[in-house]
Amino acid sequence: MTEVQNLGKLVQRVYNGKAWHGPCVIDVLKDIDNTIARKKIGDSHSIVQLVLHMVSWRTFVTRRLLGDTTFELSDEDNFPAATDWATALAKLEASQAELLKAIETITSDQLREQVASRKYDFYVLLHGIIHHDIYHIGQILLIKKYVH
Repeated sequence: MTEVQNLGKLVQRVYNGKAWHGPCVIDVLKDIDNTIARKKIGDSHSIVQLVLHMVSWRTFVTRRLLGDTTFELSDEDNFPAATDWATALAKLEASQAELLKAIETITSDQLREQVASRKYDFYVLLHGIIHHDIYHIGQILLIKKYVH
């Protein structure tokens, strides 16, 4: 199995598989309704905002993997305005499919190429999106714990 394939498997496990760290993204989100998704702890982001933020960064990674060297996230894109929960989940599911498809387009040699206008390569970019998802599902678990 190539390094790219291994990274694709990690992206998949974190999202809807048997993740090493604990519950995967889908397991964390499955029992959330629209009301819980909009609640906040103090001045934190809501769950729906965090999910849309995850989608934004997955879009960034996907676009960069597909060769869009100029794509950047604006402040509005980084934390988009909250939408209804069903829409946020649909966007997340679509972003997963698009990310996995984009990963399939690169070679192991491309992993060591620098991402345009960044100080890291595609290997770090892919590990970054994995860590990013894990970080935010940890936040979501905490919010769920305190708003129930």
